[in-house]
Amino acid sequence: MSVKKQADGRYLAQVFPHGRGGKRIRKLFKTKNEAVLFERHTLNEANSKPWVPTKDDDRTLNDLIDLWFALHGQALSDGEKRTRKLKATSELMGNPVARRITAQDFSRYRVLRLESVSIKTVNNEQTYLNALFNELRRLGEWRYDNPLTDLRALKYQQPEMGFLQIEQIPVLLDALASSSNPDVYLVAKICISTGCRWGEAEMLAQPQLTPHRLTFIRTKGNKRRTVPISEELYNELPTGEGRLFNDCRRVFDTILNNTKLDVPKGQSTHVLRHTFASHFMMKGGNILVLKEILGHASITDTMKYAHFSPSHLEDAVRLNPLSESGNKVAAVT
Repeated sequence: MSVKKQADGRYLAQVFPHGRGGKRIRKLFKTKNEAVLFERHTLNEANSKPWVPTKDDDRTLNDLIDLWFALHGQALSDGEKRTRKLKATSELMGNPVARRITAQDFSRYRVLRLESVSIKTVNNEQTYLNALFNELRRLGEWRYDNPLTDLRALKYQQPEMGFLQIEQIPVLLDALASSSNPDVYLVAKICISTGCRWGEAEMLAQPQLTPHRLTFIRTKGNKRRTVPISEELYNELPTGEGRLFNDCRRVFDTILNNTKLDVPKGQSTHVLRHTFASHFMMKGGNILVLKEILGHASITDTMKYAHFSPSHLEDAVRLNPLSESGNKVAAVT
């Protein structure tokens, strides 16, 4: 049994679960970590003895995180990001033996964590950890209960949704255009023009650009979507192989702060997405069309922009019991 790196950069796990004279199992993986975990899992399965009482599982939380990533997380668009956050949570909790974690442990952890981070951040950490245990149980890799099943997330007041007024947009774009980094201006302009997330624009590659259209493939919901763009913007975008832009999120944050524009905390790049959606509705856009443009899985997510529509809930005036038009409609029916 061994793990060897191949010429194409992948790793080959070669396992003989029952010795050299037995069956050989070979499988290729993108990373050495996955290959090692597969090898370990295959040997454990081969050497298991169901008729013998099982011993306590003393794997640590970090062990489970590695296993979750190898078997499931790597297939998620934000899998690496989740893994980093899960590892950070584990380290703050002292990387405990996973089966010993209780709801009380995490609720006490939350109290200490809230001294330095927001409720939203703590709730996100709970969501990721909860999903990890649930997924490993579904995969048959975790035989204990999920310790967070009955633990409610903390109540969280959604912050005010910020967006740029028409006169503020050129202020920001002019500041970005003056940057020594040419990519930051174009990425921001794509976000304002299409409502996409910063990461979706920043990771655009040449095949995703066609005449007057952008196709976003690395999306939060793992569903690709295509959004039209103006001829003017299309002509501004770079040509060539590979990615269109370099990473420039930090440059954007710095320039935005220097403009002194009033943007709610934590919404630096997301304010561009809010700006597109808000003005789309203010100009009479259809809420269902906006849902498709933004890539929302549910109309509930899109409805937070509905109040920007000039006609939003106007029927409350036209059709209420005291209105003249409302009474006429009732009389006809």
